[in-house]
Amino acid sequence: MKTISRRFVVPLALLASTVILGACANSNGDKVITYHADYPAYDSADNLFNTADLIVEATVSTQPVSVQELKPDTAGDDPKLNPAAGAPTAEVAQPPDPVVISVYKASVTKVYKGAAQVGQSIDIQQLGGKLNGITYQEEEAHALQQNQGYVLFLQTYPDAPAALLNPLQGQYPLNAKGEPAQLQENPVALTSDDLNRLSGHR
Repeated sequence: MKTISRRFVVPLALLASTVILGACANSNGDKVITYHADYPAYDSADNLFNTADLIVEATVSTQPVSVQELKPDTAGDDPKLNPAAGAPTAEVAQPPDPVVISVYKASVTKVYKGAAQVGQSIDIQQLGGKLNGITYQEEEAHALQQNQGYVLFLQTYPDAPAALLNPLQGQYPLNAKGEPAQLQENPVALTSDDLNRLSGHR
């Protein structure tokens, strides 16, 4: 596993990523906050499968059902909830603006790994959204699309929506034949045969 490097970064919980922020205004004069994030990157379908807590085929049923500010645990000792745990205080920068997520609902149609059932509705978070008149957007983001089917590689949390392992490799849109297709910037191809092999499905 390697890391996709995009500028310098600050650890934040629940996103399986690290984030810095920049502010500007769009052509209408509205404030826009852009996130520049680092995520783990994966070099094979096997590594994606082994890392994810939950892997499902699902259809995104709605546009974001909520947009909310994420407040990570920056004081705890659990590295899953606070990736900065153990780091010297001087090295843990605080973001100047809120970290905002959009939450989508998706209906599960097949389970390859993890605790989910066909027909279940799951919540999935993505970085960015519009909150209090301010647009928060992630650089190079690929927002989940309503009524689109996906294979999703997710990290799960006890008290928060699931998150894609990373924006490019955590989602494989299903094509017209029902096969997972990688996003253009994603170097790792994925097939139904890969998923069946890794999950033990026949």
